[in-house]
Amino acid sequence: MLFNSIEFIFIFLPIVFTGYFILAAWATGALPRLLWLTGASFAFYAYWNVKFVPIVLISIGCNYCFGLLISRQSPGRKRDAIFTLSIVSNLAALCYFKYLNFFMTSVAAIAHLKPSLIHVVLPLGISFFTFTQIAYLIDLYRGHKAERDLVKYALFVTYFPHLIAGPILHHKEMMWQFASQERSRFSSVRFAVGLSAFALGLFKKTIVADLLARLVNPVFSIASTGVPQPIDAWGGSLAYSLQIYFDFSGYCDMALGLSIILGIALPFNFDSPYKARSIVDFWRRWHITLSRFLRDYLYIALGGNRKGGGRRYANLLITMLLGGLWHGAGVTFIIWGGLHGAFLSINHAWHGLRARMPLLDKMGKSPLFVPFAYGLTQLCAVIAWVFFRAEDLKQAKRLLAAMFSVQAPTVGALGHSWQTLFLMLAGYIFCAIMPNINDLFAGRELGIDTYRSSKTLTVVNVTWRPTMAWGVGLALLTVVALLAVIKSGAGSPFLYFQF
Repeated sequence: MLFNSIEFIFIFLPIVFTGYFILAAWATGALPRLLWLTGASFAFYAYWNVKFVPIVLISIGCNYCFGLLISRQSPGRKRDAIFTLSIVSNLAALCYFKYLNFFMTSVAAIAHLKPSLIHVVLPLGISFFTFTQIAYLIDLYRGHKAERDLVKYALFVTYFPHLIAGPILHHKEMMWQFASQERSRFSSVRFAVGLSAFALGLFKKTIVADLLARLVNPVFSIASTGVPQPIDAWGGSLAYSLQIYFDFSGYCDMALGLSIILGIALPFNFDSPYKARSIVDFWRRWHITLSRFLRDYLYIALGGNRKGGGRRYANLLITMLLGGLWHGAGVTFIIWGGLHGAFLSINHAWHGLRARMPLLDKMGKSPLFVPFAYGLTQLCAVIAWVFFRAEDLKQAKRLLAAMFSVQAPTVGALGHSWQTLFLMLAGYIFCAIMPNINDLFAGRELGIDTYRSSKTLTVVNVTWRPTMAWGVGLALLTVVALLAVIKSGAGSPFLYFQF
């Protein structure tokens, strides 16, 4: 069931919200409303494929028991063994469902053998609910208290606004909210804020992202068999960069809006990455909770920057390679992660040089350096996105060959022109100068701040208000978005659903 589908908006949500607030107002204690929300989350997941539900149930049951066992043991070998077994079990399940055929194909290619593939159906959202529980187990091992309420724990894992595409949750941020009676009471202000955020996200997805897909798909289709015209290649690559931006941003906005209506604030997971003037800053803004997970549970565990520059760059590269593999079982995702690992290493090396060379530091602080840094950051991101979108390595190589061809750009085979490129650049400027949802709803407790980045490029400063003008404007956006959904016959999946 998609957030941008008629059945979700007009059937699922009204039933879930009505039942939740009735139980919150009339029932004694938190258990009835939490059971209702947990049941709704399982129903939401089962709608995709009921066969996936036992997998989630087994994952929840095993990790809940592992958590209790870890918390009851004193530090020592037995506790270490239980913790190790819990992490290995989660990774083994993830590898089986998501990576088994990829590994078998890779080994067969190296050994020059015909691959023998096993039919494995990838459970939706397995990366997200597995990483959420791994973070929970690591925190318990580090001394946090285990959650003993099985219903709350099950809700923590399956909570429908985050289940399929994130954010990756921390139990310390969520459990107290689930238990709070005060936050469970219906609030007209939270309802207005949440509905507004949902409307903005719905428009981003159904109008902006889905229309951009019409520019993207034909270009990558051509690159499957041949080299597209340079102007087509640039138009398609820039369009995909904007498509995934608005697609993921739209999902994050909708998830935040749905959750805050229920009185539960999710972590902000998206903070205008196309305002970034460095790759380091880009990763503080793009998929923030994944960046946090990779930093806290992988990069720091590998040693971080505590063992010298060379080890730091190696740790960055390993972390981002695994981050790329997390997104998908394919060579293109590994290359995407490796590129970002290399970009991050170069970025950190540049900051090290600036610290030692006053002339470079002075140049880096110059106003003229800002557009150069912004442009270079976005160019690196676009090149990496080509691998992220490409179906295979050959397709990516053909697109990049076209993008950096010495052939003079002309009107492409798809009819792309300079106007198309200018439209894409205008999209980038829009992303850079406009406020995002974090700024629009500042002070409204829409989400949890995990990292607050600077908004130096924001030119238009507006904030949401409960006024007639905002209401009419957002209502029009919603109507346009719903008409697009009705016309298409069904909502298109979010890009991050495949991970």
